[in-house]
Amino acid sequence: MGIVFELTGRPLQVMAVIAAVALPLLVVYLWSRRRPHPGNLARRVLTVAGRLLVVLLAQVTAMLALFLYVNDEYDFYASWSDLLGIQDTSPQNINVAQLNAGSGRLEKLPVRTDAGVVDDVLVWLPPGYDANTAAKYPVLEFLTGQPSSPSLLFSHFNFGTVASEAISSGRMKPFVAVLPPIMISPPRDTECVDVPHGPQASSWVTHTVPDAVLSRFHVEPMGSHWSIMGFSAGGQCAAKLLLRYPTRYGAAVALAGDYEPYTDDTTGDLFGNDKALWNENSARWLYRSYGMRGTKLLMIASKQDGWSARPTQAMAKEAHGDPHVTTIMFPVGGHNYHTYAPYLPQSLTWLTTQGAFG
Repeated sequence: MGIVFELTGRPLQVMAVIAAVALPLLVVYLWSRRRPHPGNLARRVLTVAGRLLVVLLAQVTAMLALFLYVNDEYDFYASWSDLLGIQDTSPQNINVAQLNAGSGRLEKLPVRTDAGVVDDVLVWLPPGYDANTAAKYPVLEFLTGQPSSPSLLFSHFNFGTVASEAISSGRMKPFVAVLPPIMISPPRDTECVDVPHGPQASSWVTHTVPDAVLSRFHVEPMGSHWSIMGFSAGGQCAAKLLLRYPTRYGAAVALAGDYEPYTDDTTGDLFGNDKALWNENSARWLYRSYGMRGTKLLMIASKQDGWSARPTQAMAKEAHGDPHVTTIMFPVGGHNYHTYAPYLPQSLTWLTTQGAFG
């Protein structure tokens, strides 16, 4: 099998770094060679042009290597299609062999969407998971940002290693993690909404994927031993789905989340001028109307995160004094994986203290 040069893949980054180092060395070599005879004007022009071209390529490759590194760290663009603005409507495929499962195990679970498309859901099984045992495991659904993929989310949060260490140290009990794609009608951002006459993104996360997991793995039925966590747009989904379906989840963690719906050119019309549907997809409206209804919510945001800081502060003010809502605001960091990945261990510990894992 040939090497696949994915935008966020390691082969492309390595190739760019090698080129960025090799081309300046080539420039030095070319400049050290004996110059052409002064009388040969055409040869002199070609030599100068060739050297300038190599200098330009050296600069471009250095910038490319830096861009690839920064993009991999912060996930500005998830794929070539995303970078080029091409609408990629193909289902997301997962290669578990490329991911670090820690001491656990990874499987991909094909699940059919309401549109009839089969998407891969990433499932992490804890150390010691035995398909032949009658034991049932609690479940954590972990939702991606937009655009992103379960593989990128899993990798950037170093989920396999963090979860394995938490379990092996005895800080938490074994659990199963489920990472579904939330962009089920790409490239549209559906915000986990059951869009009228459109993709049923809320049902996908809260019913379709859980039903597939329940039929395949030894897990607890939905309820207090199912929790939901998300980053960015996934955090927005996690908070509102917890508050909207309190009998299906016991707790949620919103990392860099928002707490109100929004519409723009990436979402299109999600609500069809239906104010009731808008309300049902607003975490703040749901909280004001019903409270926590026995569930628990943890909100984590950086004060420098322009996308999440104000919504998190507004939601925290709404829930001031409620012992079932916990807020962590830290001072430094932007809206990216690099800022929020260090808070995964704390999030898992919090879920344990809330009884999400038994």
